[in-house]
Amino acid sequence: MYMQDLNICSQVSECLTIGIPVRIDCEEREANLLAVIRHLAVLRCRIIVLEADVQPHVSDICNKEQVDYRFVEDTNKVFHRTHYINQLLQMSPTEVVAIWDTDVLVDYGQIFEALQMIHQGATISYPYDGRFVMLPEQLSAQTRHKVDFDYLRNLKMKSFLGRKLCGGAYLVHKQRYLQCGGENEHFTGWGPEDAERLHRVRILGHKVCHIPSGKLFHLYHPRGNSAYQSKEDARRLRGEFIRICCMLPDELKKYISK
Repeated sequence: MYMQDLNICSQVSECLTIGIPVRIDCEEREANLLAVIRHLAVLRCRIIVLEADVQPHVSDICNKEQVDYRFVEDTNKVFHRTHYINQLLQMSPTEVVAIWDTDVLVDYGQIFEALQMIHQGATISYPYDGRFVMLPEQLSAQTRHKVDFDYLRNLKMKSFLGRKLCGGAYLVHKQRYLQCGGENEHFTGWGPEDAERLHRVRILGHKVCHIPSGKLFHLYHPRGNSAYQSKEDARRLRGEFIRICCMLPDELKKYISK
């Protein structure tokens, strides 16, 4: 490990909790989780994995990697991710919480930059600059074995969708974020909750920012639960997003209070 990484770890370990909501729907997702945990464990901060499913799938992984593992029995076919993120926020003992997908990797220095932005007044900060790179299947397998950011950056792969994104990983100031409503549990499955989160917090006058430079890398997995459940589900969730974005601050505060 580089000396710079050691310095970062010492400054992050005591003031950050990382929460990972999990539902394993394929072998790749489980392999990705293990790679992500091993990468984040170097920071020596508390990592909480909350798995919600019919039965546990990753308890052995988490116990082996000395991660704080919580299991919730959930027979619902739809993974209510926002609900479990709110639980993770309540479980976290630190004022700054990072919410992490099972499949994403960013450099340690980027996490530290995002943490500093929270300390400087941001309610949400993203540990990347909006560039979200989807790694192909073979490269994902290679990266799970050994994470090499210098190599990945030199490949100069294009960002997914070609625009600035806000999903995958984000840090929040717990108290300020909960004042903004925390996660919107009207988003019961995969949908535009990442964009809604950003816009809602900004409408309420809070600071949201990406770090100036640095990519996020997403490990391959089949679509699984990362898709709308139906056309009706897509219409309903998009409608919630539009409803939030059209609200004025006082109207939004009233909506959140209910």
